[in-house]
Amino acid sequence: MAEAVPTALVGGSFDPVHLGHLHLVHTVASSTSYRRFIFVPVARNNFKRDANLASAEHRMRMLNLGFAAYPRLYPQDPDMEFIVDDCEVNRGGISYTYDTVKHLYLKYNIKGRLAVVMGDDLLGNLQQWHAYEDLKELVTFVVIKREGENTPFSDLAADLVYLENPRVEDSSTQIREAVQTLGAEDSLPKDIATLMPEEVAHYVESFRLYRT
Repeated sequence: MAEAVPTALVGGSFDPVHLGHLHLVHTVASSTSYRRFIFVPVARNNFKRDANLASAEHRMRMLNLGFAAYPRLYPQDPDMEFIVDDCEVNRGGISYTYDTVKHLYLKYNIKGRLAVVMGDDLLGNLQQWHAYEDLKELVTFVVIKREGENTPFSDLAADLVYLENPRVEDSSTQIREAVQTLGAEDSLPKDIATLMPEEVAHYVESFRLYRT
């Protein structure tokens, strides 16, 4: 069996992956011992219902392009292992973090507790997550700052690690909305292309993603 590695789960739509997602990895890697990052794209997102979302296949390809760009963007970072796991895509519909965590423990050799990377904007509803009482026994919640001052989480039995990081806007929505306004032959504007690794921007352009 492969050597056990400190591992972090990063979930989301990644539609598309952008520089903010990669900076999140840099923030976690700079502040913790996690060196394997498993990105798990959701099958669908109830909060993003516009008609021009990319397929799971496109999103996973763009993630791998983003991973390939990481060493160039953060050359001083230690060696990192990046994985795209399609368990939620294959499961279909709405997936629960608890089910994904169990899947990852069975599939990968994880050192210590798996980290679940999340924004502090989700803390208010964390105790309402599916099977929360079981989930908190399995993971460390690594909390990224999105809203400002960190407020103490009420469940002292949960393992939470708060990171200090510059807040990053949701560039995925900004990218999609900007591309939707383009004509069929228009190129990506530079201010939108530079929100993504250049490899991802080229992919979006080549496959004409997010256009109406």
